[in-house]
Amino acid sequence: MRMRTMKMCGALAAAAALVLAGCSSESTTDAETTGTTATSTATAGECRDMVPFSEGGREDKGQGPAAQAVAESVALPGGVSLVTGRRSTDSDHPGEFAIAIDLCGGDITTTDELRPVATAFAMAYKAAPVSEQVFALYVAHYASFTETDTTGEIKLKDSDFQAHLWNGKPSESAELARWEVVTG
Repeated sequence: MRMRTMKMCGALAAAAALVLAGCSSESTTDAETTGTTATSTATAGECRDMVPFSEGGREDKGQGPAAQAVAESVALPGGVSLVTGRRSTDSDHPGEFAIAIDLCGGDITTTDELRPVATAFAMAYKAAPVSEQVFALYVAHYASFTETDTTGEIKLKDSDFQAHLWNGKPSESAELARWEVVTG
């Protein structure tokens, strides 16, 4: 799925420039772009306070509050916190949007460790009223995420969210395997 690159605003602008900026030969979401600084000032486990969900770098007054409420309802492993999320649109999916979730802290260091957490987000979004409008879901985890830096990014995506049930069927292992690795 191709999406327009989004710009972040406010307190996330510096982090976005370090982590989410950039383009490839194809248009991508900020959730698909990666990068870290060569000299990181963030310490492992250092996580900023949560920033409200945004859309295109602006406060999201549309479905953002509903999307954020769903994300906040997901139980996270010990030490893991929800840092922020974004909602973005794509001309190939009129009336729909993608959601990108950023997590930080805890003992998640591999995409296999992130899969069950990402699946919990997918199940929560699928059960929520906004589910019919979600065409893709991205879940990223960072070892640290400060106002100016990030380290240890791993990221998964379901670029065809509407086609997947996210209800435990056909099996938990099939759902865990469904995630595409973006980074990690």
